[in-house]
Amino acid sequence: MSRNPGVNDTMAELPINEDLIRDLLCRLASSDEEEREAAAEALAISTEDEDWRPHELIRQGGIETISNLLDDRDPHIVVSALNIIIATAAAGCEEELISGGIIAEIDPLQNHEDRLIRNKSREALWLLVPGGEDVVTSEPQDEYE
Repeated sequence: MSRNPGVNDTMAELPINEDLIRDLLCRLASSDEEEREAAAEALAISTEDEDWRPHELIRQGGIETISNLLDDRDPHIVVSALNIIIATAAAGCEEELISGGIIAEIDPLQNHEDRLIRNKSREALWLLVPGGEDVVTSEPQDEYE
């Protein structure tokens, strides 16, 4: 039996993606820190796929769940949450994040004791804050005479 790759793959993946996101969101709300960390890292890694789109995550209320991870005591969970937020904003869903109140949750992280969290929070805010690209300073250029 021959198979045409891609013909029905997208339709077949929809229920799997929906179930996977639902499962990960449930695990992100777990009281077990190891389970939360594994789920946060799995979701963050999934955003690295070039075909990843945040729409199912948003549809299932994932913005609130991800936002709640930003005050987790485990820095790995916080970094994963920031990576998910960055990927969601980069995919064009800034408005959904902003309307979910994510900026107020990220802002205090700019002064976090962990350098990676500080850097990731600034990257996320750069994508989310209107005119944020104007705030970024450029490297000094060599002068050629």
